[in-house]
Amino acid sequence: MRAVIRGGASAISLLCALGLVTGAGAARADAPIDREVDAGADDQGIWARTGGGIQFSGAVEDEGEGPGNLTPTTGGWDPPPCWYAPYLGAKDFKRVTKKSIEDQMAMPGMTGHAGSALQQLLDHYEDGYSWTNHPGFKDWNVENDGDGMFWAGVENPAEEDVLARGECSDVPFWVDNDEPPPAWVEEQAIDPAMLAELAYERMVVPDTEAELRPEGEQTVNLPTWVWLDGAEFQPVTAEARIPALNMWARTTATPVSLTIDPGTDDAELHPDGGRCPMNDDGTVGTPYRKGDSDKIPPCGVTYLRSTESTGPYDFTASVTWEVTWSASDGTSDERLPTGIIEATQELDVREIQSIVR
Repeated sequence: MRAVIRGGASAISLLCALGLVTGAGAARADAPIDREVDAGADDQGIWARTGGGIQFSGAVEDEGEGPGNLTPTTGGWDPPPCWYAPYLGAKDFKRVTKKSIEDQMAMPGMTGHAGSALQQLLDHYEDGYSWTNHPGFKDWNVENDGDGMFWAGVENPAEEDVLARGECSDVPFWVDNDEPPPAWVEEQAIDPAMLAELAYERMVVPDTEAELRPEGEQTVNLPTWVWLDGAEFQPVTAEARIPALNMWARTTATPVSLTIDPGTDDAELHPDGGRCPMNDDGTVGTPYRKGDSDKIPPCGVTYLRSTESTGPYDFTASVTWEVTWSASDGTSDERLPTGIIEATQELDVREIQSIVR
């Protein structure tokens, strides 16, 4: 299954990108093209067919439209808040954008500064009007349709900082096939590293469901065995792809350990520190078997005080995943931040004089 992040480019958003009109922002990554432009055209389909959207596949949430469940453990790392990417071919860009501009110019009260800005934008794509870093076009560059695409700014819907999300605010610009985007957007132009980060941001790994023995209530001074089922904890992969550029990045998360937090200082962890390594088959620890009650588990905890006076302990199990990526440009094994996913449950611990287990 695949999903496409779609972007829009109404005239108002383009004007806002120029700083000429306020009240809107750059194209949202999760927003469709303005369908009021031409009710008979499948503009969302055009966006997908031309490859302007990022297609996600593999272990991603809601086919790439929702956030994943890995929490990065490394500070100072953030996925891109926005980027520039292929948007539409010349003919489709003309059809979508020209009518939008003309409709807004015909609106009552669209005079003065706003009307002048709309006319300037129309002249840019229609009659060759140019400004810094933006050469103008004749007839929307339709004579070169198929030889390149207009690129546009796209917002990352997962970015909470509205200002950062709107930084890719230049009007759409033309890029020839097999040519790099212009230098003035180089740092914000979509590339394999960004795709890897976006796939990481949407990656879904199995929930942490540690098995405990005994189940339910625990006993002071008797070890609690903890383990994971290896069938669930195998490497998972998410991929992000832009067909128009034949560009992709594949992000792989591999489970490496389980860390347990007993929820109290009155406990002994096994092994010391509570970090249980992953076995070769993807399991962690060893399942409890009858007769093991007096043994020290390879992964577990021994509680030293009951919960009668404190209330239940918050027992937390966290699986650590190492994340790497490879890409269409030959880049591989570049390390992304280690991620964790954890689960917490309340444990009651009783104290008795003797027990048969």
